[in-house]
Amino acid sequence: MAIATGAAIEFFGTQDTLGTSSAAVSNAAFSIASDLSTFTNDDDALTASVTLLSSFAVAPDANSAVNLFYRLLNVEGIYDNSIPDANFQHTFAGNFPLNDATGAQYATIDISLKNGYTSQQYEFYIQNESGQTISAGWDLYVTPKAVGPHA
Repeated sequence: MAIATGAAIEFFGTQDTLGTSSAAVSNAAFSIASDLSTFTNDDDALTASVTLLSSFAVAPDANSAVNLFYRLLNVEGIYDNSIPDANFQHTFAGNFPLNDATGAQYATIDISLKNGYTSQQYEFYIQNESGQTISAGWDLYVTPKAVGPHA
């Protein structure tokens, strides 16, 4: 089936790899800021596709997930939103479903991006709800998206 001219389709920006030296994340714990690089939304996109690469030495619990949170940086001058934690989960972006298997897993979700200004900066965090420890070296890939007319 051909997509009609003028039909709404998605356009994708350049994917950013945010992992630098991510540490292991215990079950029920949050990652720390130094695990990932800051994401700058240079395209001022309203949505993004986010892929989590995680691996497990012991299989995650069946039907478990890893939750994704973010905070906006420089929302008022040099001031940032609060860092997400067990008592502040108001910046929930989505969750990555996990397979109950060992080894590397890739899970992709679409999220909404809140922009307070052009080229908004974000700091992403994960919360491990897998029942097991996520091995060090996990990564997050962010691809900004937009919708426009098909040529």
